Amino acid sequence: MRAKCLELVLASLVLATPALAGDIEVSDAWIRALPAKLPAAGYFTLHNKSKSAVTLIGAETSACGMTMLHKSSDSGGMSHMEDVDTVVVPAGGTVEFAQGGYHLMCMDPAPTLKPGSKASVTLIFSDGAKVTSEFAVKNARGE
Repeated sequence: MRAKCLELVLASLVLATPALAGDIEVSDAWIRALPAKLPAAGYFTLHNKSKSAVTLIGAETSACGMTMLHKSSDSGGMSHMEDVDTVVVPAGGTVEFAQGGYHLMCMDPAPTLKPGSKASVTLIFSDGAKVTSEFAVKNARGE
């Protein structure tokens, strides 16, 4: 009985432990830059290698005046885009930020946000973890 209680306590500690930045990986990161001062969108895949869910709460980059988490969806043939406050990445899971789904919205893009360049983006998580990744900047066709 004592061993079972100890096992439960240890399991709960593991589940309650926040993820370390090293447990979170970003891949396939890119930003779609549009002409003029039109908003840009950031796409990437988040991999959570920890044993706990992590919650993305924001992003920051000097390449944008303001960066927000957004989600696009289709309903009855109509496309909608909305702000989201958080995106949960399950323990051992992956969430893709892609066209037609979750994405970063880059308002007031800097003049340096040009296809062929790179932008450093810091993802911010609810437990205080921050992960910085280089995003390739591509044109409207994703090239």
